[in-house]
Amino acid sequence: MRGILSLLLLFVLSACSIPETRWEKAGADEKAANSDLLTCRQAAQQETFATSPFYGFGFGFGPPFGRFRHWSFYDSDRFYTEGRLTDFCMRNKGYQLVTIQPPQTKPPAQAPAAPAAATDK
Repeated sequence: MRGILSLLLLFVLSACSIPETRWEKAGADEKAANSDLLTCRQAAQQETFATSPFYGFGFGFGPPFGRFRHWSFYDSDRFYTEGRLTDFCMRNKGYQLVTIQPPQTKPPAQAPAAPAAATDK
C-alpha cells in the first residue's frame, strides 16, 4: 500500500512541472546566447567560490561533525548566489529571461459532412 501511495505521489508531482525558460536578446542567435550564458555561469562560479567561506575544522582534516554540519548550509547558499549572479550578468548583457509556452494541441477539426448524393427513383 505504501509503495502505491509513493508511486501516486510521484505521478502527481511529475504533472506539476516547472515551465521551461530561455534567455533572449534582440539580434542574438542561440549560439551567442549559449556562449554568453556559459561565460556568465563561469564568472558567477568563480566569484562565489572565492567569496564563500569554508567553515570546516582543519581544512577538511578535522572532526567530521563540524565540517558537514556547516558545509551543507553554505553549499546551498553558494548555489543560490551563483544563480543570482548568473541572472545579473545576463541582464547586464541585455538578455531577458522568457518563458517558453508549450505548443497548444487542438483537437482535429471535423470535416464538414459531404452532401448526400441525389438519387433519382
